[in-house]
Amino acid sequence: MNSCAHSQTPTVSHWRDLGAARLGVYRHSRPRRFSKFPFILLACLGLLASGPLVHAEDSPTLLTMIARWQYPDSQMHGATMRDAATTNALGDRTLQSVQYKVVLTTKDPLTKVIAYYEAKLPSIVNVRSSKVGTKPAADPGQSITVHEDSQGRPLTLHIICVNTDKAATTLVISRAENEPETHIAWTHYVKL
Repeated sequence: MNSCAHSQTPTVSHWRDLGAARLGVYRHSRPRRFSKFPFILLACLGLLASGPLVHAEDSPTLLTMIARWQYPDSQMHGATMRDAATTNALGDRTLQSVQYKVVLTTKDPLTKVIAYYEAKLPSIVNVRSSKVGTKPAADPGQSITVHEDSQGRPLTLHIICVNTDKAATTLVISRAENEPETHIAWTHYVKL
């Protein structure tokens, strides 16, 4: 006897039960639902593994930056770290930036201070003149300019500027006649 031959005509309920049996779902069982939890968990783990959505570098501390440029045994005066407020011509902020500043003083003569920074920045050795001199450093994309404005003045003044694509450092080294200390005004600007 053929199993399809029934005395009764199949009902909608019969076909529904037959289809559910093929899918492994039975009339009295709960419908299968996919849990959202594993997908949400995987999405969160993927975001964490990919890193931050917005790249924001932590800027080094004020003392860390000063230590890179501080003349040995010099005294610090008025050290500050602040927002550099980089803006366009309309006054709109264009990027995040930080400015570090300090004035250092030492009893060492100005010539010794200049020699220290010349050794620290090898590409400026023997570039002492009244003209602005630019010499490339070992690092590509870096320039160093040196300027001396002391001739015929009661003040000896040297300016050293170190520029890269992301930062600019200026050292203004000065000492007046009969002054007991050499002053080193240091300013560092960096884009974040």
